[in-house]
Amino acid sequence: MTVSINLKNKTYKVQTILWDRDSFFIDPENYWSRLVASIAQRIAEHTTDNWNKFNLVRTRVIKSLGINPETHKVSNSAPILLLPVNCFSTMLASELSDLLSEKSAEELSLIFYKQIEQAIKECSVFIANATNNDNIALTQNLSGKAIQILITNDSELNNNTLLKATNTQNIFSKALTQLNKLNLDSLINSNSYLITSNSFLEKIYLEKGIPNIIVVKKLSELSFEVSEDNSQVTVNIDGASKGNPGPAGIGIAFYQNGDLIKEISENIGSTTNNFAEYTALIRALEISLESGFNNIEIRSDSELVVKQIKKIYKVKDADIKELYDKATSLISKLPHVEIYHVKREENLKADKLANKGIKSA
Repeated sequence: MTVSINLKNKTYKVQTILWDRDSFFIDPENYWSRLVASIAQRIAEHTTDNWNKFNLVRTRVIKSLGINPETHKVSNSAPILLLPVNCFSTMLASELSDLLSEKSAEELSLIFYKQIEQAIKECSVFIANATNNDNIALTQNLSGKAIQILITNDSELNNNTLLKATNTQNIFSKALTQLNKLNLDSLINSNSYLITSNSFLEKIYLEKGIPNIIVVKKLSELSFEVSEDNSQVTVNIDGASKGNPGPAGIGIAFYQNGDLIKEISENIGSTTNNFAEYTALIRALEISLESGFNNIEIRSDSELVVKQIKKIYKVKDADIKELYDKATSLISKLPHVEIYHVKREENLKADKLANKGIKSA
């Protein structure tokens, strides 16, 4: 499928949507300003007992992270919106070195890291209250129609809290946390667009020659239309292990209209045949998601894998159960997937690639 995103007189055709979580799914003044206030309070409390200096430190932290201490507004170029929260301890140690000169930058960075970590844990309690449920509903409507990736520089803990509170764990193919939003170049391509309210991000990417940014203040400004793409991709997969367990590899061959369009050959260390077969399936599904393949026919010579995925056989092995759960989760994010068992002689290309993977160690 392809999704057309309409904005005024412009139409963008996409297969993958990168959502700026912090633009649309939480209220920035409710969440980010509270997180910064908590960080500033903790840092001031643990670095000085002088009241005047306490206020100076607290205000400096708030301003350094891009929040107006009087209005609590978050600026578009605020570090708290753009940079991973795990880099703030070093940045703030440099910013406050003149006020806290009795301690070295290394000491300050260590103190700040611990206090920031604690503030993040505290904020996981109220992040759900800052959620915009109307915008979350839009992502649910697009589920299965486009690949959706969630982008945030927030912690994994707080992001998981949001996903759990909104029951959207299976909506997004990836939730990328602790991410520098100024460095998404590898994710933004001809089939993907980042949707954000941050015009500062658009400016940065246009300077890099990357135009695939859609900037809106409200998601209600956009309309979405879905068009079917029924061109089938056939995927032959195989996993091999010499010794069972022993050196192992996976092989995957993607075909469209009878033509080989992609092949994968990877070494996966030492493991069993069944583990290798499941790993090949998971990699094939991950690549299909990333490539925007929507109508997929998977062929495997592993009767066990095929019949377990089809729920004909039960999964009894605990290690395999974990792989099975991951595979079924990926399948649920793709619009149309069929899996078939084939004879080994019908799977020679994938078999050759798997054995090549073993030798590539």
